[in-house]
Amino acid sequence: MNKIEANDRGNSYDLMRHFAALLVLYSHQFALHGSVEPIYPFWDTYGYVAVAIFFSISGYFMPASFKRSGNFVEFSKRRLRRLLPAMVVCSFLMTYVLGVIYTNDPKWSYLASNGALVTFLKYSLFLGRAIPGVFANYIYPNAVNGSLWTLPIECVCYIAIGIALSFSQSWKVILALFVGSILGTASLVHTGTGFMFYGVPLNYLCMFGICFSGGALLSVTKEAWYPNRWLLLVFGIFGMFLMPSKLEYGVLGTLGITLVVAVIGESFSDKLINGRFDISYGVYIYGFPIQQIVINEVTHRFWPGIVSSPRSWTCGK
Repeated sequence: MNKIEANDRGNSYDLMRHFAALLVLYSHQFALHGSVEPIYPFWDTYGYVAVAIFFSISGYFMPASFKRSGNFVEFSKRRLRRLLPAMVVCSFLMTYVLGVIYTNDPKWSYLASNGALVTFLKYSLFLGRAIPGVFANYIYPNAVNGSLWTLPIECVCYIAIGIALSFSQSWKVILALFVGSILGTASLVHTGTGFMFYGVPLNYLCMFGICFSGGALLSVTKEAWYPNRWLLLVFGIFGMFLMPSKLEYGVLGTLGITLVVAVIGESFSDKLINGRFDISYGVYIYGFPIQQIVINEVTHRFWPGIVSSPRSWTCGK
């Protein structure tokens, strides 16, 4: 329990990643279709539940990833290699393909403009913005890719845990991050205040930080909780469904999601896709614009629009 141990692949985390990616598509379908998104009691949309699942799984594997990396610099390089190449390609397609198709400006003028270059660079650095003309007349107008706002939060979580583990690979430093996330979430939910810096909303950083650091803490303390994991699962379900208000859910409900993810992930071995592929990130970053186009240009019907998800799976390969 004192030192970080590597995780094997006898788990179902890959399957849960893809479930979360599909849950994001399902949640976005309502807003893009002009409907009211279903709300998870006392919290937010099911898209946020999906993001909490992503952060829980990501955090769970970070201690072992840092141990394999050996130091903060190598750890950071590995994280960037996972996020940045796909994001650059996606940014190029949004800026120079969708932008050219939908712009009201002359095509060559748009392609050669500084504005297009700045947009491409901003998206590549996880700072998305509206692209003039793109989806301007759609049901959910001007939203080019509503999934990308969580990526700066994920980057900050990587930096935070990387710095913490650079000082010590004991579970205690992860516990400090976890407690800090809880205190920050409780304070911000109670006061109703919020701040944003470099595209990172502090309230969601703290809230998803509970998932991220909680997942990391569960990873390094697995020997302690695994024998009693079913009790942990009951507590997690209680936290997810029986919290009386947003304040309690912001902390205990979010933690409950992480507990359920860790227990299910470690208790069942996925034989379908485990270790074979993981295209959930591709589904996540390409799904939103594909859904926009399908809903507004192909079919306005709700469920046929969901069929757009296999196309984003193809983009994720």
